[in-house]
Amino acid sequence: MNDPIYRRLFSFPRMTADLLRAVGQPGWLGEVDFGTLEKLPAEYVGERWQQRRGDAVWRVRFRGGWLYLLLLLEFQSEKDARMALRNLEYTALLYGALDRRGELGPPGGWPAVLPLVLYNGAAPWAAALEMRALFGPMPAALVPHQPSQRSLVLDERRVVADDLPPGNLLRGVVGFEQSRTPGDLARAARALDAWLRQPEDGDLGRAFRDWLAAAVERLAPGAPVELGETLREATMTLAERMAEWPVRWRREGVVQGRREGVVQGRREGVAEGRQEGVAQGLQEGVARQRAVLRRQAAQRFGEAVGGELEVMLQETEDWDRLGAVADLILSADGGADFKARVAGVLRRPE
Repeated sequence: MNDPIYRRLFSFPRMTADLLRAVGQPGWLGEVDFGTLEKLPAEYVGERWQQRRGDAVWRVRFRGGWLYLLLLLEFQSEKDARMALRNLEYTALLYGALDRRGELGPPGGWPAVLPLVLYNGAAPWAAALEMRALFGPMPAALVPHQPSQRSLVLDERRVVADDLPPGNLLRGVVGFEQSRTPGDLARAARALDAWLRQPEDGDLGRAFRDWLAAAVERLAPGAPVELGETLREATMTLAERMAEWPVRWRREGVVQGRREGVVQGRREGVAEGRQEGVAQGLQEGVARQRAVLRRQAAQRFGEAVGGELEVMLQETEDWDRLGAVADLILSADGGADFKARVAGVLRRPE
């Protein structure tokens, strides 16, 4: 998912509240007044040049004071090995800003800060969470003198949705991030739609609708569908249209491949004065169809699966079997399931 949609989602108090509920511990969450949650200006985390786009600070009433949430959106393919240091820097900047505004309070009564990283990278998060983990070996007597802070990381692609609180919108975020098929998306969207039924949820629902549209394009490139304006419309439309896509793609692929093959064959047949040109053109149309299937499989299941499919189909010239493979690109549950089902299609007697 792209950064602008994430920044938009987590500009809503309800999303940030559900994020805090998802990562917090029952022992202290009961003392949080979620109705007081408010997003603070960027200067609370230093000047604009010190803050990355997407990083934000929120505060909420907690134990008679404030709890400050530093929210960092981490979408880099390469994890930031210095994330713990950056969080410590942001925390120091935040306390400095509060002090300048006269909002810090006396020593011994400073507000708590929770640095939270929201991560959706392909590889599991492995960077240090504790600031002290960045230091090299040192005498035990020096350890207490080193800065210490531990960040929280929510690794969206690996967290188990059922481990999150029921009805929590982070279940929808995790569902979208972990979706491998349009069917997965539709299930996550249905759950979100059920949780976003209040009039004040309209803008948040539209933000999820835009994410859904982007996710459909990622999982089913070129899918012929208009999702509508609201999340509910998008959810209903997606469920209705998914069944049509394999049939349409199969039909369009076969027609286009045959058309190209016949045109190429006639051109070569006339030029060479041989009827074999038509047959050769049809063979080239089949080859183009195999290339399309390889590309679609790579987009859905990864480049390795696309390469394996290319090998599996290299001797296949039957249009019906190629069409069946096109259907499987959408319906298979994953790369292994896809390859096994393709092998079954190819083993069937002609």
